Amino acid sequence: MKKKLLLVLTVLFSISVNAQVETSDKLESISKAACECIYEIDLNESKEIKSEKISDCIKAAISADQLQSKLTELFNKTKDTLDKIEDITKVDTLTLDGDVNIVINDKENYDEVEEYLYENCPVMKTIYFTDNKRHKNSFSDRKKAMKFYEEGQTAFANEEYAKAITLFNKAVKIDKNFAFAWDNLGYSYRRLGNYKQAIDCYKKSLALDPKGKMPLMNIAVAYQLDNDLKSSKKAYQHFGELYPDDPEAFYGLGRIYMFEDDYEPALDNMIKAYMLYVEMESPYNIDAQKHIVMIYNSMEENGTIEKFYEIVKKHNLTINE
Repeated sequence: MKKKLLLVLTVLFSISVNAQVETSDKLESISKAACECIYEIDLNESKEIKSEKISDCIKAAISADQLQSKLTELFNKTKDTLDKIEDITKVDTLTLDGDVNIVINDKENYDEVEEYLYENCPVMKTIYFTDNKRHKNSFSDRKKAMKFYEEGQTAFANEEYAKAITLFNKAVKIDKNFAFAWDNLGYSYRRLGNYKQAIDCYKKSLALDPKGKMPLMNIAVAYQLDNDLKSSKKAYQHFGELYPDDPEAFYGLGRIYMFEDDYEPALDNMIKAYMLYVEMESPYNIDAQKHIVMIYNSMEENGTIEKFYEIVKKHNLTINE
């Protein structure tokens, strides 16, 4: 049944949700170049801008690979032609057999590259989920605090989370009103599984800026990881009230309802997240699709599949079986 389901949802969303994409050297090469490009994206850009730049990195890597392939083809044709000429000194012009058309399609294999990056480019998640909107307490005016913060950012990027925690702690010790340092300290604690400490850091950041997107989103995640689903749901709902066009609120709520086996609101929220991800060209539409597949399977198993179709219809999505 799962194979059929994947086909149905492929038609529903017009792109494949099958994670079992065959990895090739070409795919790895393109994805490596795209990941290196993504690494250069400014963490402090808006989520919309970061989504756009991630997409640009993918398209640029695809285009570069195609151009290299076409130039290699042109080189080989030129070489073959030259090898057939007995005395090259007598040749004024060169005509190649056949045409080599250099046509670039930056959407070719886009979905496969996007999905490969989702699974294999950790920095993409870090950049996408670091959503820092600056306010008066975002940064510190104390040079020593900023120095520790910048060193902490480098350690975090290198996945040296214990070192990052030490450095961010030094930054907030110097300046307790340094919101971004509290945000990143919380994120570092979270990566090491210290969820309660992460929550405390996010609370300190939110005391400085109650509308801070990063701590609002990440405190909800930390509550969920700490198995406090009630607090997590409340945090996601609050985040969604402040930022109704951000897909993370719907995605997070969808996951919480899934954990509670409450599949109808889970599906409703996950579809909303998916549609917003697609609208902003975010690679995280892939994850939303996978969760919709899981919800479909669960609703089919418990005999509520008709409700699945009702909710899909409500969102003006059509299944062509």
